[in-house]
Amino acid sequence: AGQNLSNLLGGALLSGYGREHELESDRLGAQYLARAEYDPQAMIRVVGVLKNQELFDAEIAKQEGREPRRYHGTFATHPDNDTRLQQVVGEAGNLTVANPVERREEYLHQTEGLIFGDNVAEGVVRDQRFLHKDLGIAITFPSEWSIKNLPSEVVALSPQNDAALQLKLDDKPSGTVVEYARRLLGQNVSIEALKIDGLQAALGSSGNRLLGVIYHEGKAFLLQGSAKTPQLLAARRSAMETAVRSFHVLGQDERAAIKPLTLRLTKAVVGDSYAKFAAHSPLGRNAEQYLRLLNAQYPQGEPVPGQAIKLIE
Repeated sequence: AGQNLSNLLGGALLSGYGREHELESDRLGAQYLARAEYDPQAMIRVVGVLKNQELFDAEIAKQEGREPRRYHGTFATHPDNDTRLQQVVGEAGNLTVANPVERREEYLHQTEGLIFGDNVAEGVVRDQRFLHKDLGIAITFPSEWSIKNLPSEVVALSPQNDAALQLKLDDKPSGTVVEYARRLLGQNVSIEALKIDGLQAALGSSGNRLLGVIYHEGKAFLLQGSAKTPQLLAARRSAMETAVRSFHVLGQDERAAIKPLTLRLTKAVVGDSYAKFAAHSPLGRNAEQYLRLLNAQYPQGEPVPGQAIKLIE
């Protein structure tokens, strides 16, 4: 408890110091907007977007069992209620902007077609599948598990955050696939040798760990499963093994079909809702709130007929 209190106080001191710099940054941003003949009060809305991103990440953090990321002050309130921020931005009002420009439609037009999310060169996640064009492989992770495509690995977490499955790559494996798996799991562990999509593979487990290894084109693809207890591993074992056995070598047509996600604009009509758009979105189980965030209508807004809506396809 003492350590936690020290961390909190230390964070508060750093946050207070950073808060002054944040406000200075906001003040300068508002001044630059005014000099460019934009509405300086828009700075409050910009910070609002950052704060909404923080609130949305807090939702995701609960699902993933991690600490939320902080974007604009440890103890900062929403900018709509932040009188100090509004005072700072208001100082820029001394720079008269008779007819502030907006150019929203022009801006939105320029954003259409922008790439969103994963770079194809680093692999992409589509629904529950991870596909890598250059490596030529695909894996289907368990339904409802959240998937993170990180620089050195792909990690899938169970909905209860009590189990994980990691995909890693070894460029220079040695020995047979069974020997390789045994070195990682232990010499006395039973290892099953099998074929997965025609490739040499091995599958085994020890305690609260499960390991699948697939050899392909001189590389070892490792699917490492873990759970909080051996009992939980037993409960998640079937889903993990199904993911291991889903390893698939992509054909040329499948590789060619891997495209990045892009931003597209549409005009909202009567009856449109973010739930309706989310049903056909590749953004996963949080698609509805992602789309609200992208369209500055987080957390409960809905499209208005005639409104330009940003979608991801």
